[in-house]
Amino acid sequence: MKNKTIILTLLLVFASSLKASVENSFVEANNMYKNGNYQEAIDMYQSILDGGYESAALYYNLGNAYFRTDNLGAAILNYERALQIDPSDKEIQQNLDYANSKTIDRINKVPELFITKWFNAVLGWFSVNQWGVVAIVVMVLLCACVVVFFTTRSYTIKQVSFYSAIIMLVLIICSIINASVLKNRMENLQQAIVLEPTVVVKSSPDDNSTEKFIIHEGCKVTIEDELSDWTKVKISDGNTGWVENTYIEII
Repeated sequence: MKNKTIILTLLLVFASSLKASVENSFVEANNMYKNGNYQEAIDMYQSILDGGYESAALYYNLGNAYFRTDNLGAAILNYERALQIDPSDKEIQQNLDYANSKTIDRINKVPELFITKWFNAVLGWFSVNQWGVVAIVVMVLLCACVVVFFTTRSYTIKQVSFYSAIIMLVLIICSIINASVLKNRMENLQQAIVLEPTVVVKSSPDDNSTEKFIIHEGCKVTIEDELSDWTKVKISDGNTGWVENTYIEII
């Protein structure tokens, strides 16, 4: 028992020192950015990521540093990664929208049904983990409503607690569904950002195949298939084709 306590204490000390080291590196990188040393800041942010640590703030700051060095594709890529972690952050969304406005491609999106657009907007309120937290909080409120319903003698309060419990149950179900849908999309719907200035999309995974269309740095694509050194991508207007793997990076 004593040995287990010592090991646990050492692990906690190590975790604490590691966290402090990451925080110090993050502050140092931020200072580099403020002083205009953008490439040095990029290298420091990247070293933190290489160490296995990630956060919305880290990806966001890395995106800002890449944007300052005119690396539009990498900036958009990191804004997208930051937004995956914290989809409710308006500042990240604003910077992403601004960066996207600087891209060359102006692709017309396939029209969405109103209900689909509305559902996607609701999904974007929170991340998978945040929807899980919402479900837990509402579940606690549901339990409180049930307790009130069975303990109060007031008919009015019973009514209020009963209907409130029904609403809470619906919210729990919706939160779980939203979390499941988001998780499924993250696992099965892979998207990527074009990092090269100009990319020719081919009709098949072959250098000698027909050129279908051209996309540019910062363009967001959906991955449909992979074959050797090639990836089949779809752009927002529904057109598909093949590009070399090195031209894109998964979000």
